[in-house]
Amino acid sequence: MIDVAVTIQGEPDTVPFTRIFRFYNKADYIILSKLIKSINDKLSKDMRINLNETLYIYLNYIIKELRLHRKTNEMITNASMLLTPDQVMIGVPESLRKISFNILMPNSQRLKITIKEPISTSGYILAP
Repeated sequence: MIDVAVTIQGEPDTVPFTRIFRFYNKADYIILSKLIKSINDKLSKDMRINLNETLYIYLNYIIKELRLHRKTNEMITNASMLLTPDQVMIGVPESLRKISFNILMPNSQRLKITIKEPISTSGYILAP
């Protein structure tokens, strides 16, 4: 069982929000993997993903890396390479300025992983 509370902070003048994810058994992981597959299918067709889909990509990444016993600093560094600005809808990078994962592991260990500005906003082109 893994409990994950994800707090998302966007622009400085917006209120952060938190989502809770609980993975109690194998079925929960299967549901997540099917969701990730559908998101990856969209990305493979050069479709942009929304805020919720983007959040699932990062959640899946963190869970996989924890299962592989990766170091926290490695996870944080590599998270910035998951998605580019042209893969997400306009406004998503600004809405995900900081993503904090508060994780309760099966052995009752608590982890906090914070990813700051995982998607660059410098890739926007305002006019051709």
